[in-house]
Amino acid sequence: INAEYMGTLSECLFFFVFDFRMILGHAFTDFLTKCILVFFGYKSYQAIDTDSWKDDGHWLTFWLMYSFLQFFEFWLDYILDRFPFYYELKLVLLLWMGLFGGATQIYDMIGKKAIKSTEAFSKDMYAKANENPQMKKVVDQAMNMKRKVVVPGQASK
Repeated sequence: INAEYMGTLSECLFFFVFDFRMILGHAFTDFLTKCILVFFGYKSYQAIDTDSWKDDGHWLTFWLMYSFLQFFEFWLDYILDRFPFYYELKLVLLLWMGLFGGATQIYDMIGKKAIKSTEAFSKDMYAKANENPQMKKVVDQAMNMKRKVVVPGQASK
């Protein structure tokens, strides 16, 4: 076997192992994800029309956990894109969260604690901002600007 052939073979093998990161392809998994989200949106709509609060809670929890997933994916997209089969795993995660109660499990394990700690942090930051005279002035100006905004269909105050 000549050296040129071995070099080409090793390059192909490297490409296959390290650049073959998905089975279905990004465009197809993205399309499937959007279809699943439309379906889950429809299921949420159906849940709102029922008298049961259990399904409302399920879909509210799903959308809350999905929003966290989107937030972290926005900031980590460059890194996550390099993981093999990331988009396929995300598709499976969405199906598990929506159809098999995974969103509630994630919320109970991680989400509730994260929200509580973030809530405490933001309340602390708000209290510190109110102590700072410059920040208080900025907040007061923002509130005054908010009061001046006219919302269509409502009388201005």
